[in-house]
Amino acid sequence: MRSLPRRTLAIGACAAVSLAALVIEASSASASPSWQLVDQFTSQPVCYTTSGGTEPLEINLNGSWSTPINMGLSGLPAGVSFAGTTVIDFYYALDGSGYTVSEGTGAIPAGWSNGTGPVRVVPQPAPQSYTLDAEGYVNVTVASGLQANSSFNITLSANDGTTTQTESVPIQIKASCKRHY
Repeated sequence: MRSLPRRTLAIGACAAVSLAALVIEASSASASPSWQLVDQFTSQPVCYTTSGGTEPLEINLNGSWSTPINMGLSGLPAGVSFAGTTVIDFYYALDGSGYTVSEGTGAIPAGWSNGTGPVRVVPQPAPQSYTLDAEGYVNVTVASGLQANSSFNITLSANDGTTTQTESVPIQIKASCKRHY
């Protein structure tokens, strides 16, 4: 009779461990990032002329995040290269005296955005003096001499250290390009 309680305890312990594993797995599976990389290039492909050049591709995010978001590129064909990242900071004075702009490199800072404009940086470094917004760009260089009327896709990425999201970016090579802005 002594072995029955031990056996019951062992079965109960195994069941508890299995249940705990299922709960952890379910909570991990349902956890999703609180931000999304916005698809902005499918409807407006990026255009380069046969002369080539370097253009910044804006990274638009929707949602909120508490860690910096790194930007990157992949799937680059011959003649196309990654020329770094640019982060533009906009300092809006709260006294109404105007704003200043600074440009640097690195990751998009922690913050939030509605997916169509700058990131509101969180926490604000000097909330009594100014509001700080930022925009992130991946700089893409296309060599001169690529064939006119050709096209290809590259992959833009955003990574918060846990989650990576990607966007396929169509690139068109033309004799001349119209500016979108």
